[in-house]
Amino acid sequence: MDLAQLGAELENYLPFLAMALVLLSLGFYLKRSFERKPITRDWKEEIKEWNPSRVDKLLSQLKEQGEYRLAGEIVYHLGRYQEAGEYYLKGHHYLGSARSFLRLGKFKEAGEIIKRIGDLKRAGELLERGGDLRSAGEVYLQLGDYERAGRVLEKAGDKKRAGEVYFQAGRYRRAGELFEQVGDYQSAGRAFEEALKEIEKRISSELASGELAFYQGLARRGAEDYFKAGKLEDAVRICERSHLYLEAARFLEQAGKLKEAGEYYQKAGELLESARCLELLGDTQSSARIRAEYYLERKESERAIQELEKAEDWLKVAELYAQKKDLASSARALERAGEYERAGELWEKLEEWIKAGEDYEKAGNYLKAGECYEKAGESSQACEMFEKGGDFFRAGENLYQRGLLDRAIKLLQQVDRANPQWRYASLLLGRIFQEKGMLNLARESFRLALDGEQPGKENLEDFYQLALLNERLGDYEPAMELYEKILLVDIDYKDVGSRLERLRQQKTVIDSRSTPSSSLEETQTLQEGFGVSVEKPVRYEIIEEIGRGGMGIVYKARDTILDRIVAYKVLPRNLRDHPAALRNFFREAKSAARLNHPNIITVYDAGEEAGNYYIAMEYLEGETVKQILNREGRLPIKAVLLVTGQVCRALEYAHERKVVHRDVKSSNIMWTRDKQVKLMDFGLAKVLEEVKGYQTIASGTPYYMSPEQALGKEIDHRTDIYSLGVTMFEMATGQLPFKSGDAVYHHIHTPPPEAKSLVADLDEELNRIILKCMQKDPNDRFPNARELLEALKKVKSD
Repeated sequence: MDLAQLGAELENYLPFLAMALVLLSLGFYLKRSFERKPITRDWKEEIKEWNPSRVDKLLSQLKEQGEYRLAGEIVYHLGRYQEAGEYYLKGHHYLGSARSFLRLGKFKEAGEIIKRIGDLKRAGELLERGGDLRSAGEVYLQLGDYERAGRVLEKAGDKKRAGEVYFQAGRYRRAGELFEQVGDYQSAGRAFEEALKEIEKRISSELASGELAFYQGLARRGAEDYFKAGKLEDAVRICERSHLYLEAARFLEQAGKLKEAGEYYQKAGELLESARCLELLGDTQSSARIRAEYYLERKESERAIQELEKAEDWLKVAELYAQKKDLASSARALERAGEYERAGELWEKLEEWIKAGEDYEKAGNYLKAGECYEKAGESSQACEMFEKGGDFFRAGENLYQRGLLDRAIKLLQQVDRANPQWRYASLLLGRIFQEKGMLNLARESFRLALDGEQPGKENLEDFYQLALLNERLGDYEPAMELYEKILLVDIDYKDVGSRLERLRQQKTVIDSRSTPSSSLEETQTLQEGFGVSVEKPVRYEIIEEIGRGGMGIVYKARDTILDRIVAYKVLPRNLRDHPAALRNFFREAKSAARLNHPNIITVYDAGEEAGNYYIAMEYLEGETVKQILNREGRLPIKAVLLVTGQVCRALEYAHERKVVHRDVKSSNIMWTRDKQVKLMDFGLAKVLEEVKGYQTIASGTPYYMSPEQALGKEIDHRTDIYSLGVTMFEMATGQLPFKSGDAVYHHIHTPPPEAKSLVADLDEELNRIILKCMQKDPNDRFPNARELLEALKKVKSD
């Protein structure tokens, strides 16, 4: 609507009655004021002819009388629109006032006046046209026209107010943009968040790619505004809502919340960034675990394993090694995780019987541990496990096979009658009692075991042994009866036929010649005449000499009582001249016999026979490490570690029982055909030192002797650590550390050489271990064999 149209419309608002009133009033005043000059009907034209002073005088009179509307009408027709507008306004003739101002093009003033009469729409338009945009905007706002109000306010430059109006109008995006422009980031964030909600209401299904980009763009903008306003939680909330995890992570990191940032980086798939945040926090384990996840996603298993090891996630490490078919590494990882049962199963698959046994033992599965130790030839440990696991039969059987008869008896007697193994335990007890000459107990054990049974193919030997016991004990009738039953099953079984015939003949003779007055001696003579008794055997039959040295001569011999092969060591004859040494010898032999360990050669017996003092020991097929070194020069690192490790286990066991070897050296270490290490000659060094006195140092060449031992000082288990260090040096280099000059002097005064000086490519860690073992001061060595063993485990053998 243009100015002319608006003016015309406003004029139509003047009612005709008002016009009549104005004309009457005008005539009255004209009559009084103009010296009785007659007024024509066309007063408007007449008044224009008045001079200004006359008009002003009339206007003054009208103002005094409060006739502002009439005054306004007069000046309006005179073209004095500003005055007309003012007079109309004072006379509350708002339409006239507005019309007057419109004539002047004063839309703002006209708009303000129209607003008074409640025509807000026209008021707003006039104010807007008059340039009073803020007022126009507020008018539109009163009308509820938020869209137009916002647009006008925005045009007026009041962006904050415009933003508020747009927000009320539901135009959240535009509101957010305006809030951003004035720096009101909190309001901007809130506006964009509301815009997101509107989108979510309209779209129920998944957003299309284009819509998603638009949606996330709003979300990103709102989050950034919240963050600028210091509203971190609100910023993260919007990011979470719209799955902008990377943006959330960055906000949190900038705010110093590294833990939460790491979590959102992980949600965003930025695993390395997540790991970096956690590492900055000092959480290296979680950091490594996430990096491992990253490498796993990329099929980089080696790097993943490295990270998982840092994270100490040993179960996952074990799983990855298993996938790579590296069962040994998998087992070691399971051990670190405390999953000893599962580790044992893997070692068992690899036929690493000792490791399997150790893990089963830690897991408390003593029976499986015993089976594995048994397969490894670790009889002592196997026995211990069977005993712990309650399998007294297998433990007793183990002891029996090793010649430890008294201990075997104690365990076998613990087998409960309800146990399926009870029968076999009783039979084995019978055999042990038989070997020990305890024939009555042996017979009773066989009787209990065979009670209620009849001879058959599967038990003929047991009935045969029972018959023999009856025969030896002079109970011929039961013996003959048993022999007859055996023949009913197998007519050719062993010598049963001849024994039965001989007993029948003997019984006939004894019955015919025995009288009440016959003496026991006569009866025994008759029995011996028929071969019932056996002559007392020689205990040890020498088979061949297998070695000799400073400790005496060693023979391969047969124990005629227990019918087993032994190593029969005859000690130097000069022991006879030293009664105290002899007492110590038997005491040391007794201590050695108590050492029951798979890496220590078993001592069976010690005593005097045929004028010689002897020790009967376990016989082993193999050769000493010294013999191997003489042939090969030096040992590979893997062999050095293997031999030393087993010697450490032997020394650890002995030292715990307060037994010091005193003479650890390569010639006292046996390497069996079963690839097992056996440490020999426990305690004998002390005996011979007492025999030789100080001559040991003067006459011998103690290449392995510790400084304190060389000086004759008080020694403890650390002297064995020193000697083992010398032996390790010899195995690794093929030479002794002090092979020339006075060895005793060198051991006491000369710093030990480095093995690496002779073998340039020797592992640095092994070189360090050997040096530590050979320190002059015992306090500077490894404190015990266990710590030495743990250090050896860290040496790379490849």
